[in-house]
Amino acid sequence: MQLDLQSPEFIANPYPAYARLREQAPVYQLEPGVWLITRYHDVEHLLKSPLLNKDVPSMFNQRYGRNMNDEPVFRIHNNLWTLMDSPRRKLVVKALNARKISEVRALVQRSAEQLMDKWIGCGQADLMNVFACPLPVLVICNMLDIELEQSLDFLAETKLMVKPGEPNLLTAAELNDANAAALRLEEFFREICRQRRKQPGDDLVSQLLVAEEDGERLSEDEIISNLIILFAAGYGTTANALCNTLRLLFLYPEQRELLIAKPGLLSCAVEESLRFNSSAPITFRTAMESFEFNGVQIASGDAVYLALDSANHDPEAFVDPDRFWIERPQTLKKSLAFGHGSHYCLGAKLGTIEVEVAVETLFRRLPNLTIDNVDQLKWEQTWVLRGLKSLPARW
Repeated sequence: MQLDLQSPEFIANPYPAYARLREQAPVYQLEPGVWLITRYHDVEHLLKSPLLNKDVPSMFNQRYGRNMNDEPVFRIHNNLWTLMDSPRRKLVVKALNARKISEVRALVQRSAEQLMDKWIGCGQADLMNVFACPLPVLVICNMLDIELEQSLDFLAETKLMVKPGEPNLLTAAELNDANAAALRLEEFFREICRQRRKQPGDDLVSQLLVAEEDGERLSEDEIISNLIILFAAGYGTTANALCNTLRLLFLYPEQRELLIAKPGLLSCAVEESLRFNSSAPITFRTAMESFEFNGVQIASGDAVYLALDSANHDPEAFVDPDRFWIERPQTLKKSLAFGHGSHYCLGAKLGTIEVEVAVETLFRRLPNLTIDNVDQLKWEQTWVLRGLKSLPARW
């Protein structure tokens, strides 16, 4: 079967295509040396398998036919992915989880209320622009102790930072734009690191600079790469997750009414939304050695894309998987929206709290919130992140 991952039809609704892939070609060749895995049990298995890891530098070099580490945008990605398969990864986890959950939730709540105060009197707005995007940025700014205005200036650059994850190779023009964005972000965060070395505080940057365990410390380049990806991936995925959740709650009004009647279902509603429409639907790995999988030969160095969103719609793992159901019964199989195993998403806790707080705050302060033409909203033309172009609302 033929699959066009960039077609508007696929972007708008990839689930019928994923269903055909799970049935007809669960190990699908996107191009020579690039594979797509779609079944739940296969994705779950490979996320934990030592046959794959995040040797992304080798994968990029193989696909482009040259050393891509010379390109700024790939150098930053490579610093991040190399760290993910290093014992030093625990230093990043430790720093990100240093705050108590109650403190994180209070920070997110203050940020949400602060943002809403600015536009609640307008009666209408694009929630993507005024709330969903600024909220995770404001939270991250507070965690890093930097000014919001400084970071909002380069939100366009952060979008360019995720393009290397797309299955299509970057054109020369796209590579130039991504490199320029990478250099600007790198310069910004290197200056922040210089400031924190001179005047350390209790912010995340300062914690990363002094983090040490078993004699291991993070290099400045590793810290900068993590801070950039924290912005690029953290704000984008959280903003998309919030808008995707709101879209589903208005697309299925009986589920919204159920949530309003039973606010204790909020965490279940967010979890179900992340399963149904993951804002980060794809992750990728590199084959560390040649192996056969489901009758298909995968070669050492091949790129393997794992379709988390497809896995989360697999009827082998979930009953009635194409139903948005906030009282979905607990099953042995868990949503793979944040991945699985040793590469479980570093920002899963923070992102989930942000979406929960945002939804609760919106419904509490805007009881007449309405999203018109919810079934006609447009999606961003990207495969590795799933999000809406806008979310116009009135109240």
